[in-house]
Amino acid sequence: MLLDERSVNLLQALQQSSNLKMNQLQSQTGLTRRQIQYSIGKANDWLQFHNYQPIGYDRQVGYYLSDKIQDEELQGKLTKRTYVFSETDREKVFYLMLLLSREPLSVYHFQSITGLSRNTVLKDLQRLKKHAQSLQLHIHYSKQDGYVIKGDSNKKRYVIEQLIHDVLHSTNSHLIMECIWGDQREQINALRVQLEQIERVLGITFTDERLQELTYLFLCTDQLIGKGESLHSTLSWEPLISTEEFNIIEQMTQTDAIHSVWSQTEQLYATLHLLSMNRTKDVSPLEEDTVIQDFLSEIVEEFERLACLHLYDKEQFYKQLYVHFKPAYYRMKYQISLTNPMTERVQKVYPELYHLTKKSLGPLEKVIGYPVPEDEAAYFTIHFGGWLRKQGTTLDDRKRAIVVCPNGIGISNILIYTLRELLPDILFLDVLSVRDAASYKLSYDLVFSTVHLRTDATLFVVPPILEIQDKHTLRQQVMQELYGYTVQNVDVTALLKVISKYATIHDRGELEKALQSTIYTHTEKINKHSLKEAKKPVLEELLTLQTIQLQSRVSDWREGIKVAAEPLVQLGTIEEGYVEAMINSIEANGPYIVITPGVAIPHARPEQGVRSLSMSLLRLDEPVNFAPDKPVRLIIVLAAVDSDSHLRALIQLTQLLSEPSNIDDILQSLDKSVLLDYVHKYSKEETV
Repeated sequence: MLLDERSVNLLQALQQSSNLKMNQLQSQTGLTRRQIQYSIGKANDWLQFHNYQPIGYDRQVGYYLSDKIQDEELQGKLTKRTYVFSETDREKVFYLMLLLSREPLSVYHFQSITGLSRNTVLKDLQRLKKHAQSLQLHIHYSKQDGYVIKGDSNKKRYVIEQLIHDVLHSTNSHLIMECIWGDQREQINALRVQLEQIERVLGITFTDERLQELTYLFLCTDQLIGKGESLHSTLSWEPLISTEEFNIIEQMTQTDAIHSVWSQTEQLYATLHLLSMNRTKDVSPLEEDTVIQDFLSEIVEEFERLACLHLYDKEQFYKQLYVHFKPAYYRMKYQISLTNPMTERVQKVYPELYHLTKKSLGPLEKVIGYPVPEDEAAYFTIHFGGWLRKQGTTLDDRKRAIVVCPNGIGISNILIYTLRELLPDILFLDVLSVRDAASYKLSYDLVFSTVHLRTDATLFVVPPILEIQDKHTLRQQVMQELYGYTVQNVDVTALLKVISKYATIHDRGELEKALQSTIYTHTEKINKHSLKEAKKPVLEELLTLQTIQLQSRVSDWREGIKVAAEPLVQLGTIEEGYVEAMINSIEANGPYIVITPGVAIPHARPEQGVRSLSMSLLRLDEPVNFAPDKPVRLIIVLAAVDSDSHLRALIQLTQLLSEPSNIDDILQSLDKSVLLDYVHKYSKEETV
């Protein structure tokens, strides 16, 4: 128990004089009558706690000490400075006292720490009660037990974790730590020695902040166990038993640094926090950690694809990123919160880099089952940004663009992939609906949209699926707008004349077609990160004999969709509700699914009845009108389960459909063989 400076001065004055009246105390201490009365109450609390008689009072002689206090004890326990706490810091102190103290707590205990009046302390406790209730913890008072905090032990641990972080980052951290743990320096030092030994054994170095946090977390854990506050067993932690960190923690709990008996659950809790603390060094070989290695590879490749750039010396970058990613992975997997003081600044100063980094963490989100927290994403942004600066790459000088498309996720995502491939010097941020574009927070310079819309940015209206000539025209328009010039058109006819002078042309028509294709698409291979193909099915895995139908006619477009979707319903990859959702979407939004003359790709959202990724095709002999000016003979149903697993196959389908002659062949064929040949051919095509 600590005393403030006023109470110390009062006791010292009484120690030096046999008795003093109120006016004499006022004169010697410089305190008011009311302040002296408060200080006497605090001093009496301290005296009784240390088995001394309280300050006596006689109307004739005044105030006096009944017991002689040893001088060395006065020096050792009374020379404390005045503790002046803000309301926020008082809440931390009171919370920690309630959670950790093994002795009954009265109002005087809180007063002696803060130097405040009884009424102020009671108000603070009342406010703290409301805060605790929000976490389903309850503060109670009884004469026998004093103030206690009741509730779930696991929730108390969560509060302790937050308090330790907040205290260590408080401007009054030293004072708060002295109040709560001032008499436990020996154990604190012993725990720090143990943690430094653990660093040497594991070949890691914690950041200074995290080493301090671990020290006090293990101290509080030991205190809580000593109070009987045991954690519930958590099955999800059990795999950690096989880790080297668990063995080390188990050994630590047998040393003199630990005063209580830790159960296996408590050891696992400590292991998890040991694994999840940030470090500045980790000599663990990345190649032996296949789980983390695979994550890093996916995340970095996704970042390269989204940012349309290449990271150099990637193996070295993986090793650097691994030091941060390993603890971050355990934090997110086991939902251990982390506060990053730089998050707001990163989001403000580097909004595009933060945005793309967070999107690149998609592979991790699929595993942990929830969005990566902003604080964690900000740390990754710092790492990616640092590496880009190191290699002299910047995103700041690139034009920023959004893609606006009212169509579903299938078509809109294929459009942004195509644009990233076609225009790798532009930073494409997102694909948005018209409504989302109106409220989009990031700044942008260009808009690529499938519909006309009002915008202050430069607008390019594009078809949902870009054919070869569309790509060429768009590239010319963008270059003219951004750079003030365009690449001169190549006269293919003139080129053929030159070739014919020096070579024999066996098929002039095919050669002309090949030259046009090469000229118009010469930049399409520039961006090697436009689509990560691994684990994504190719077109022939989705369009098979079972999912392709040939039929003469249907009564209307609604029946066309139902017939086209029937193979998928029979296979069980979609529900009947998905068919209705496709029809309802067209009724609400119009025939936007007619993506090129004669071809429609109906689809709806995954949550509207998709069980697994699938695709089916219906070819009609007689066209069916989706609108008066939109006759269709090819209806291709797309059932996507997410935003990217179908993209490899869809890109291949797009390439197939971008050649009008391919569509003509398919429509004129007598059986499925021609269509299957095309499907097979384009399934072998490179899509990056």
